[in-house]
Amino acid sequence: MDQEQLLPRDAWLASLPRSYTAAGTLLTDEAGRVLILKPNYRPGWQFAGGTIDVGEDALECARRELLEETGLDREIGRLLVVSWTHPSEALNHPAVHFIFDAGVLPVGTPISVQEAELEEYRWAPLEEAYELLGPAREPRLRAALAAREDGVVRVVSGTVTGI
Repeated sequence: MDQEQLLPRDAWLASLPRSYTAAGTLLTDEAGRVLILKPNYRPGWQFAGGTIDVGEDALECARRELLEETGLDREIGRLLVVSWTHPSEALNHPAVHFIFDAGVLPVGTPISVQEAELEEYRWAPLEEAYELLGPAREPRLRAALAAREDGVVRVVSGTVTGI
């Protein structure tokens, strides 16, 4: 009986898929609009967030990125969404995005956009946010709003990358 040979640990670890990881926030105002940001280094709009740095976890990343990109120093709430993007022609590894609840702010709360990376920000009504976030991020927004409403974390997956 042939038994499959197990790889040595280093070879086995090297054979496993790697993923790009990022974290972002759902932040709304009292009018129900969603904060979205326009980066200057790629097309489209996004949530406040970014890739997770070495030594930080997803929650720390979400808080750091929100502060860096908007000037808002907020406690970050619970996890709303985990998004898995399969490898594709555009991205050679899978990507995992965590979306956390950053709460609700009063209308008119000042935002300080990080000019090195961002062109502008917008408090977008939902339909506009869905359109501007596009096919990679629109499902995450829908899932995050549903999770905020009922308390159940959502998992979404697709092939359209947000990185």
